[in-house]
Amino acid sequence: MKVLSIDRSKEWTVEDFQQLEESVTPCELINGELVMSPAPTSLHQIVVGNLYYHLRTWSIKAGGLVLMSPIALYIDNKNVFQPDVLYVSEQNEKIITERGVEGIPDLIVEVISPSNIFTDRNRKKNRYLSIGVPEFWIVDPGNKTLEVYTPETGGETPKIYLAEEGQVTSSVLTGLEFDLQILFHRRNRL
Repeated sequence: MKVLSIDRSKEWTVEDFQQLEESVTPCELINGELVMSPAPTSLHQIVVGNLYYHLRTWSIKAGGLVLMSPIALYIDNKNVFQPDVLYVSEQNEKIITERGVEGIPDLIVEVISPSNIFTDRNRKKNRYLSIGVPEFWIVDPGNKTLEVYTPETGGETPKIYLAEEGQVTSSVLTGLEFDLQILFHRRNRL
C-alpha cells in the first residue's frame, strides 16, 4: 500500500499538482496549498446525485454539459478546484479539455460537508466570484439550504436563499426549476 505524503514546505503549482498519481483521496490546489479531504458522506453523495440528475435532465433540452466531481477546474497556476457539480453551456464547451475544465463554467455548485465548510464558504466561494463565475450555489444538506451567489451580489449576501422548501431557479439556466426538497431525498422519489 502506498502512503500519500504532502510536501508542505513549498508552494505548489499546477505542474506539481499534475505530477500526483490518481488517488482515492480528493485533492485540490488552493492558493498554492495542496488540500486533501476525506471521502464525502453518503448524504453528500445522495444530494450531488439528485442535483446532477435535475441539471442533466434540464441540459438535455437546453444544451451544454453537466459534470460532477471528480473533475479538475483549472483556475490559475496556484488553484485547481474540484467542484461537486458544474455546468458548461454549449457556447463555452471549448473550455472542457482532456485534463479537465480550463475556463469559467456557467454554474458551479459546492455541496458542503463538515470537513469542507470553511473552504467552500470562504476560500472557494470568493475565488469563484472573483474570476467571474456567473452563478455559484452552496447546498448545505445538514441544514437543507441552498444559497445562490453572483459576482454582482458579491459573497456576503446570497441572491437567493432557500431553507427546507421552495423552488430552485437560476438566472443563468433559463427554465430550470425544481423543488428544493427533492435534493435531500434519500430514495429515488424524483
